[in-house]
Amino acid sequence: MKQDKEMPFNGDFEDSEADEDDVSQESESEEEQIQVKKKKKKVVNSSKKLIMNVSDTQYPVVKFVGKMIYKFKLSYVPYLENNNWDFCWTDNAVLPETLSKMQPHQRINHFPGMYSLARKNHLGRNLNKMQKQYPDEYDFYPRTWMLPSEYGDFKAQFQKGKAKTFIVKPEASCQGKGIFLTRSIDQINPQEHYVAQRYIHKPLLIDGLKFDLRMYVMICGCDPLRIYLYKEGLARFATQQYSSPHSTNLDDVCMHLTNYAINKDNPNFVFNEDEKKMDVGHKRSMTSVFELLRIQKQNVDQLLSDIKDLIIKTFCAVQPILQQNYTQVENYANNMCFEILGFDILIDSSLKPYLLEVNHTPSFTTDTPLDSYIKKNLIRDAITLMSINVKTKNEIISQKKDQMQKRVLTGKKTKLSFEEKRVLKMQAQKERDEYECKNKGDFELIYPCDKSYEEFLLHAQKLYEDWTGANIRRNLKRDTISEQPKPQSCSQKPILTQKSQLYKHVQSKVNTNLYPTKNTKADQEVTQEEPEQTFQHAHEPIQSQPQLEPDNFVTYEDYHQSESLKDLYNFAEKRIPEIQLIDLIQFRRAESKQDNSSFQIFQMSQQNSLSNLSPLMQIKSIQDSKNEKKFSIRKKNKQPKQIDQEQLYFQPQPHYQPPIQQHSISYQQQVQMQNGSFVKPKVFSIKLQHPPKGYKLQSLPILMQQNYTKQRYEQGV
Repeated sequence: MKQDKEMPFNGDFEDSEADEDDVSQESESEEEQIQVKKKKKKVVNSSKKLIMNVSDTQYPVVKFVGKMIYKFKLSYVPYLENNNWDFCWTDNAVLPETLSKMQPHQRINHFPGMYSLARKNHLGRNLNKMQKQYPDEYDFYPRTWMLPSEYGDFKAQFQKGKAKTFIVKPEASCQGKGIFLTRSIDQINPQEHYVAQRYIHKPLLIDGLKFDLRMYVMICGCDPLRIYLYKEGLARFATQQYSSPHSTNLDDVCMHLTNYAINKDNPNFVFNEDEKKMDVGHKRSMTSVFELLRIQKQNVDQLLSDIKDLIIKTFCAVQPILQQNYTQVENYANNMCFEILGFDILIDSSLKPYLLEVNHTPSFTTDTPLDSYIKKNLIRDAITLMSINVKTKNEIISQKKDQMQKRVLTGKKTKLSFEEKRVLKMQAQKERDEYECKNKGDFELIYPCDKSYEEFLLHAQKLYEDWTGANIRRNLKRDTISEQPKPQSCSQKPILTQKSQLYKHVQSKVNTNLYPTKNTKADQEVTQEEPEQTFQHAHEPIQSQPQLEPDNFVTYEDYHQSESLKDLYNFAEKRIPEIQLIDLIQFRRAESKQDNSSFQIFQMSQQNSLSNLSPLMQIKSIQDSKNEKKFSIRKKNKQPKQIDQEQLYFQPQPHYQPPIQQHSISYQQQVQMQNGSFVKPKVFSIKLQHPPKGYKLQSLPILMQQNYTKQRYEQGV
C-alpha cells in the first residue's frame, strides 16, 4: 500500500469514539429501513476495516497514522478486556500472558521481556556479564555498577589516586529525572537503588555543545533476531557551553545532560520551527549532524558501522530472554510482535560511540514540526513493514480454518515433526524477506547480516541457562545417565552361555539369582570355545541380571541371601503365621510324594533326553512343557533314587516341633547332610510380574531348605 509521505500533521488529532459507519435510524417507513440495511451490509462487506486498539496510548500521532493514513477503525476499549482487535499500540510493557491469548493475525507493538534492555540495572547487568567474557568486544558502554549490590566495588573507585567523576541514575526512571553527577561516595546512600557509570568527560562537541543521538531501532523478530535501523533520528543538544566536570559545575545539568525534558525549559533553548530546516536549534535531525561531520572530514561511515555493531551486540546479550518470553510457538513467521526502541548514543572526541541507555517506549510527542515529520513517518513505515493489512489477515484466517476442517475430519490434531516445522519456518521467512525487501521504507536491515554473531548468542544462551538453573538440571540428568551401568557388549554365543548358566533351572517361569556352585558340561564346552569371554566367578554373587533377548522368561527381583542365621531367625520370627502355614503345606505334600513314583520315573526319562540338547534348546523345551501347566508353587521330584534321602528330610519326626521352636535350636544341633552342609532355612518372596491372563497370585513368603532348593533347581524341576 503506497502512502503519501507528505500528509501534513500539525501535532493535534481528535477522534470521536462513535463509528462512522453507523446508519441513522430516523427512517420513517419500513421500506426505507430495509434499503438502509442493504446499503449498510454492502458497505461493511466492501470495506472490511481493520481494528486498531489505541486505548493505552497517549500520543496523537499514533492515532493519526492509524486513522488517516491506514484507515483503521480505532478502538478505545481496553485491549486486555476485549480481544476484538487486529493491531494494538500500547505505551506500556506487554506480559507473556497477553501474547499467549492473541490470535495469529493480531499484532502488538511490544515484546514480553524487553525490561532486560529498558531497565538501566538489567541492561548494565547483562552487558557486564558479556564483557567478562569478551572485554574487547563489549567496550561500547561506560563502566557500570549496580547499587547497592556492587556498592563495595564502587566505593573502591574513590580511593585510587585522581578524583573521578561518576553519573548516578535511578534504575527505573526516564526524561533525566533523579540524575546527578558526583565525585564523592558520601553523596550516595548505600541503601538506595542506583545505576552508577563513569562520566565520559571528553565528548564530541558541535558549536561548543554536548549532544547525543536518539536512534530508532525496530526489532521485529526474536527467534531468530531480526533488527532494523531507521535512517532518520534526532540529535539532542545541551543548552550550556561544555567544560570538563569539576567541583564547581557538577550541578549544572543543562551542561552535562542532553535530555530534551530538562533543556527545553532553559531560556537558551532554540526550538525548530520548520521541518525543512533540520539543522537549526537544540533539537536537530540525525542526518543533518552526519552531514556536518562529513563536512568536517570525519569518517561517518565507520561511525555508522560501529553503531550498528553496538546495537546488534546489545540485542545478542538479551536474545535468550526475549525468546523465552515469546510464547507463540506456532508463529512460524515470527511476526506477531514488534517494538520501536530508542537507543541513546553518545560520541566521544575520537568518534567512538557509547551506549547510554535503551528506551522501550521512546517519546512520540510532536511539539515541533521536526518531531511531527520524523515520528509520523517512523510509525507509518513500521506498520507497513509488519504487513498489517486485510489481505494478510484473511490469508492467516483461511489457513486456520483449513486446519480446523482437517482436525474435524480426522478427529485428531495434526502434530508436525521437527523437520516439518523447520521447513515451514524457512518458507515463512523466505516470504517475509521478499515482502520486507519491497516495503521497508526508510528502515535498513542490519541483522541478519554478513558478519557472524553466533558466538555472542551462544554465550548469552549459556549465561541465561546458568541464571535460570537449566544447565544444572541438564547436567544432573547427564550425570545420572552416565552413572548407570552400561550393558555388556558381547557376541551372541556368550549371551547364550550366560542364559544357560543363569536360567537353565526354570520352574513355572520363576527365575531367581542364586550362588552357582559349579559349571555344567555344556558351560565348560562353551568356555573352552570362547576363552576370551569371562563372566562372573562361581564364588561371587550375581548382582544384576544380564541383558537378554526378548523371550518368554519372567524376571524377578534379585534375591539377597543372608549369611547370618541369627538375622534369618529374627526375620522368620516376624513372619510366624505365614511360616507356619507354608510349613504345613510342605509337610502334607511330602507325605503324598511317595505315591507318585510313576510320575517321577517319567520326569527322569524326560530329563535324560534334555541333557543331550544345547543349553538354549533345554530352556525352550522346558518352556514348552510349562505351557501345559501354567504355574505351580512346587512340582514333584523327579529322581526316584533320592527318595530315601528326601523322605528322611520330609519324614515327620515322632516328636515334631513347630517351625518357630525349630528355629530356636542351636546351629550345632541341626541335622548334618551327607555332603557336609547343614539344613539352612531360606525365605523367598515370589512375585509374579507378568502373570498369565486371568491368573492372580498373591505375593507369598515360602520357607524352604537350602539343600533341597538347590537340588530342585539343579534338576530343572
